[in-house]
Amino acid sequence: MRLTAPHLLGFLLLASACESPGSNETVATSTHALLRVERSAHVGADSEATGVAFAGVVRVPELADPEALLRLSGKGPTLPAPGQCMTPSHEHDGAPASDLGRAEFLDAGDVLLGAATAPTLLAPHAFASSPTEPLSGVVYTSRDRASEPLPSGGAYLLKTTGSDQLPGLELRVQAPEELHDVAVAGATFGSVPNVNGSSDVAVTWRAGDARDLVYVEVVGSAESGSLGVCAFRDSDGRGTLPRGLFGADGLGSLAFHRLREVAADVPTLDGAEVRFDFALTAEVSFR
Repeated sequence: MRLTAPHLLGFLLLASACESPGSNETVATSTHALLRVERSAHVGADSEATGVAFAGVVRVPELADPEALLRLSGKGPTLPAPGQCMTPSHEHDGAPASDLGRAEFLDAGDVLLGAATAPTLLAPHAFASSPTEPLSGVVYTSRDRASEPLPSGGAYLLKTTGSDQLPGLELRVQAPEELHDVAVAGATFGSVPNVNGSSDVAVTWRAGDARDLVYVEVVGSAESGSLGVCAFRDSDGRGTLPRGLFGADGLGSLAFHRLREVAADVPTLDGAEVRFDFALTAEVSFR
């Protein structure tokens, strides 16, 4: 199966050693890992929650800006500081193409991910570089969008068998719980047919871990798309959506995300980052 970079840049595992294009000069590299797991549920819908995971191994130059490169490669949405909001016009671009052009995904062998007692085999996908999509190599994804293999609130194991490009590795990490007791303007989330955009809107949830964030996406009609995003400390259990965020009257949605980013130690790598993003969405009408 052959995929292109826009579909693959969402989820990665980073690793090392690369040479500059058109040169025999060896470029110093560092080894980093990134695993991304997402779960999404729609309040009031008959469909079950969905889940997706993505992993890969990529060579990156040591001097490349890691923050910009990770952001472009799917580290996650650009978020404001806790307690602040951001509109789409305030978001920033990621790494320059020159940095991505010196990166390559590596073969990790068989890659298993999921609950530590029952990991599932991820599917490898190959894609080739192009002038506009310079990344190439192998990445690994969930074989379907089932949420059962990607539970919330449990211990995860990522395990690879390795290859001639990369030794095998094991990574264990704890996933956060899904969001509970979410309320908008004092009413249970999902039972709020209308949101009054002419005033600030209070939102609450059952407070979680101090290391996590809760961010709220405000989405308008199909034509208007994303109206903005606000970030809050999960442990606060509350926040405020400002009245200027909602735009014109009409149908839209609110999506609450619990975000956990964990830096982990893996003996065969220089660093590793695991990212969990669990979302709860409901349709609303702005007025």
